[in-house]
Amino acid sequence: MSKKFKNNKLLVIMGPTATGKTDIALKLAKKFQGEIISGDSRQVYKRLDIGTGKLPTKSNQVKIRKGNGFWEINGIKIWAYDLIDPRKQYSVANYIQDAQKYLIDLISRNKLPIIVGGTYFYIKALVDGLENLSQPLDLNLRKKLASFSLGELQQELKKLSPQKWQELNESDQQNSRRLVRAIELLQMNLYRDKKKRWRGLKKTKDILKIGLIAPREILYQNADRRVLIRINQGMIKEAEKLHQKGLTFKRMKALGLEYAVLADYLQGKIKTLEGPVGFINILQSKIHGFIRKQLTWLKKDPQIKWFDMTESNFEEKIEKMLAKWYYSEIK
Repeated sequence: MSKKFKNNKLLVIMGPTATGKTDIALKLAKKFQGEIISGDSRQVYKRLDIGTGKLPTKSNQVKIRKGNGFWEINGIKIWAYDLIDPRKQYSVANYIQDAQKYLIDLISRNKLPIIVGGTYFYIKALVDGLENLSQPLDLNLRKKLASFSLGELQQELKKLSPQKWQELNESDQQNSRRLVRAIELLQMNLYRDKKKRWRGLKKTKDILKIGLIAPREILYQNADRRVLIRINQGMIKEAEKLHQKGLTFKRMKALGLEYAVLADYLQGKIKTLEGPVGFINILQSKIHGFIRKQLTWLKKDPQIKWFDMTESNFEEKIEKMLAKWYYSEIK
């Protein structure tokens, strides 16, 4: 009897921030002949390394090689890194197109594709499908909406669809670009157009979804620690360099979360690094809110097999489940 990889398999690793998804994915990729595809909406941007978590927290203990659209960390490739200039926009449609390309390549090389994220909307769209993926923009409507302030866009979306507003995470609710696109789709009545859509991978692939979880206070502690690590790694200097190279503060805020707070700090809207109203505390608090949102979204997916990262043998349990799923016996 021999064991052989089935090339219709896809592993997805999800969980709130600060659960070590990429670290686990790297270990599993090495053990099960895999490569990783990032499922993060901001890691696609070049030079957004520290703030988006591309740079490992223990970067002095890893070997990193950067290539065209990927990083290689200790010999394992992570795709969908460094795809586009951060001054440009990258959509879920772009992600699905790129992810399909990577999946085809990995399967042709008999590698296990491992999606890690990140951005739940991107992963859900890739796996489950998305309506109206190829619909064009209404340029006249886009021009009109471009004159709206953030507050006006928020009120317009709430008026058009309170449900759609509630579905957006905190970062997206503060993101003018994503608010504009949501309003466009609603006003153009495209959410109900079934003619053009991405139907997802779930009908064509054997998909295993693994979720990493921990008590909320542990997640908060891990997130707080990561903020301090990233500051020591040079996150603030990274943002300064991005601005010097043409990334506007408006665009930085649109990139959300860490970069939105960094934009306020660099503009002097946040006066101090430490203290109750300092950069560190504000960013940590916003990440706590983001974790709560992530948990809300993820708990709605009944297909996720959850593992508590505070249990001493949780990695062993993951490997055992994965081995049963990954291998098939060939006579």
